[in-house]
Amino acid sequence: MKFSKFFSNLQEAPWYRSFLNPVIKQVSINSKLLDIGTGSGKLVQILNIEKGVTCVGVDTNQDMLNEAEIKLKETNVSIQKIEANKKLPFNTNSYNYVTICSVLFHLKKEDINLLMKDTQRILKNDGKIIVLTPTGNGNILKLITHYFSLKNFSILIWFNATKKRAKLWNNNNYLKQYSVENNLMYTSHVVMNGFAQLEIITE
Repeated sequence: MKFSKFFSNLQEAPWYRSFLNPVIKQVSINSKLLDIGTGSGKLVQILNIEKGVTCVGVDTNQDMLNEAEIKLKETNVSIQKIEANKKLPFNTNSYNYVTICSVLFHLKKEDINLLMKDTQRILKNDGKIIVLTPTGNGNILKLITHYFSLKNFSILIWFNATKKRAKLWNNNNYLKQYSVENNLMYTSHVVMNGFAQLEIITE
């Protein structure tokens, strides 16, 4: 099985909705949103169907976008392939929200800087950048206590696969420092019973 298919299936597990819920709650109905690193498109699928959000999902991986096309065929979400470390192909002041889930902690500092600057450009003046990342905190016992079932078996794979990079990301407080340096408003919330962190940036 291709990783893209495996990841698409993983996103259908109940625990993954728990992971996305803090982002979903931040987004207003009938708004306009860009999801960077959309993968197989689960977040934009939910936001379009449940909140009427006009969504665009972008990713650098064509296999992931192929899975997204399948998942999103009953929606009016548009998806687009982009090149890594290139300017985003969208107009200035275009979106109410830009979401970045489980992406930044994989990138180098200079690539994060480039992406964040361009994200600020395409965001409307009162818009929000919403970043969701696993924390790498907790342990298997806590994970099982809160989430384990046969349908949620994949959460163990997710936890082990992301733990090391997630801890580094959260310990470095990169977005907090970035916000201070660029005179932006920053808030952070630990969510998903301590297994994820929601970071919000506004001007």
